[in-house]
Amino acid sequence: MPFLLTTVLNMKILKAINEYINKPFPFIESKKHRLFASVLFSVFIYLFLIVFRPFNISSIQYYKPILILGFPIITFVVLLFSFFILPVVFKNFFSFDRWTIKKNGVFIILQFFFVSILNWMYNSIIGNGTIEQHGFVFFILITISVGIFPTFLLIYFIEKTLSFKNEKTANFFTQKNKNSEKQRNSVSVSFVSKNNNETINIKLEQLLCLKSEGNYLKVFFTEENKTVSKIIRNSMAKIEEQLSRFDNIKRCHRSYLVNFDNINKITGNARSFNLHITNLEFSIPVSRGFPKEELEI
Repeated sequence: MPFLLTTVLNMKILKAINEYINKPFPFIESKKHRLFASVLFSVFIYLFLIVFRPFNISSIQYYKPILILGFPIITFVVLLFSFFILPVVFKNFFSFDRWTIKKNGVFIILQFFFVSILNWMYNSIIGNGTIEQHGFVFFILITISVGIFPTFLLIYFIEKTLSFKNEKTANFFTQKNKNSEKQRNSVSVSFVSKNNNETINIKLEQLLCLKSEGNYLKVFFTEENKTVSKIIRNSMAKIEEQLSRFDNIKRCHRSYLVNFDNINKITGNARSFNLHITNLEFSIPVSRGFPKEELEI
């Protein structure tokens, strides 16, 4: 019995961890911001090594500032390569709309690994006889210990900056949409299952959203002031084409088709925007590739 309880608990923990690491995470999309982050990170490394002189750097007698400069230059080159070359070569992995905490973690680990290799080579070749020599494993620990603080600082800065920016944009559109006059469309629409064994007939104004669930669609709509959901077997692409003549029906996410007339509020965080629909208990994520101007109803 205790073994069974432990197994169940471990499964729940693993599930919680898996859900957490697969949450969306913001990637620096602006090339200007990527360059700025690379410069700032490298300058921090240089100043840290010059001021605190860890790992026996104080024993260097000649050309200390110049020799130490090699380490932040290596960091700068690796960051430029990571930010500008890797996203072009590995387009599928660097899909910013699907960038997650797990992917960001892998991305950071790779950067630490590349910097460690190059730092170790630089120390062995250029610094031989001048800088104290260390093994490769020790250099990984050195690189992590020096780089971990600015890494978390950069992540925190990205989170706060994007959160503030997206919250401000979300509040702007929420207020603008409240002040706009919505024209309710009383036209009837029908959602038919692929095998024609089920049909949902509603007024367009009743429609809240459609959610893709594999080969099925979950239709959320209001009925007698209550939120109702029904599942039909159909594709999102087909229903999107069916409703394409209505400007208020928009696909803001690969899994959601939303009636923008029923949006109550728009919120934003570092990752994206979220739509809050009247009478709907959950919020709907907005894809990072969705045009911001389309948030206006």
